[in-house]
Amino acid sequence: MLLQTLNHSDEGISSTLAVNQLVGQLRGSGRSVLHMGFGEAPFPVHPRLAEALRRNATQKSYLPVAGLPALCDAVAQYYAGLSGVDTDQFDVMVGPGSKPLLFALQMSIPGDVLLPVPSWVSYGPQCDLLGQSIVPVSLEQGVAGLSIEAEEFRATIARARAAGLSPTKLLLNYPSNPTGLTVTEEALASIAAVCREEKIILIADEIYGRLDYEHKYRTALTHLPESTIVTTGLSKHLSLGGWRLGVTLIPKAMPGVFDTLCRIASELWSTVASPVQYAAIEAYAGHDDIEQFIHTTTDIHACVNRHISSRLCALGVDCTTPQGGFYTWPDLTRLLGHRYATSDELSRSLLQEQGIATLAGSAFGEDPNHLKLRLAGCDYDGAEALALWPQWGGDSSAFIERAAPNVAAALDAFAVFIGESLVQR
Repeated sequence: MLLQTLNHSDEGISSTLAVNQLVGQLRGSGRSVLHMGFGEAPFPVHPRLAEALRRNATQKSYLPVAGLPALCDAVAQYYAGLSGVDTDQFDVMVGPGSKPLLFALQMSIPGDVLLPVPSWVSYGPQCDLLGQSIVPVSLEQGVAGLSIEAEEFRATIARARAAGLSPTKLLLNYPSNPTGLTVTEEALASIAAVCREEKIILIADEIYGRLDYEHKYRTALTHLPESTIVTTGLSKHLSLGGWRLGVTLIPKAMPGVFDTLCRIASELWSTVASPVQYAAIEAYAGHDDIEQFIHTTTDIHACVNRHISSRLCALGVDCTTPQGGFYTWPDLTRLLGHRYATSDELSRSLLQEQGIATLAGSAFGEDPNHLKLRLAGCDYDGAEALALWPQWGGDSSAFIERAAPNVAAALDAFAVFIGESLVQR
């Protein structure tokens, strides 16, 4: 019965949260599970941030709906430094994670949503909850990264309008969950140009933006500053998912959106926890030790997830090398299409037969008949990985064996699973 929770519709909750709860239940019952289903950055809280939270633990008053002014100013200055954009032309709002900010933004902007395929599991359900239609957009994936072909993008918008829909916004995430790929500046410029021509608001989900393996921060703000809204936060690059602090930058050239967002926020969450907001100022202050922490942990993410991709490719799996974040997006259709009809069936079999928890590609809007999986390379002790990195970081196999034994075991189990499946061809 527990396995049924892997299907998004069975429990009515996010697939990512469902699989994480399932793994917790299975492990609690004594079963060994190799967890590649949930993307939670594993590193410890940076000491400077932990101390800031302790120091501000007695902050208990309600703060302004949009956020602590000192924090909003720090966020604006931080992203000005990263992007070179004049962030004085943007309003900043703080929210309890980027997920509710994305929901509130979709509520604030009437119309239907242009949604790349594949995309994060919560975008579609948020649209459904708001009664907004989804217009699928073909997302091209290759060794250079992600892109949306301009003419097809325009045609998709035209077809949607001809069908009576009103596409007004594009939701774009990079580096991407689930693919692990990012966008080039050229691709961003092309997407921005179509959005400008077609009067489409670009909501750029840059929550993984600091986890680019080349340490390049790419943002659509540099290409479409007048109508790009950025959402981001601390959860991924600083391993602070449980702090629930997200931020959004909204162009002042889009009158009404910020005020509407504040009105929604005032009725939904009132304010983000005060101690967290005060502590988060340190995260946006540009301290050298925190920036080095981000750099090192990103290198570890790159090592782990590129190793996953490389090992799967050696097993004959079609898999593009990830470029950021902590996900890999293998396609087993060619290899195992003779045995499994859907990605959901494949995902269930991996858990039942080898104890590997994954998420089926269908959860991300992918064709169920394509045997794609999203693998999260996070099942390891981040503190131990940081301690071992200086000595073993130059040898990915040796590092994975020592610092991420569950990841190594999952890849060994994949080898067994694929071998047994091919025998049954």
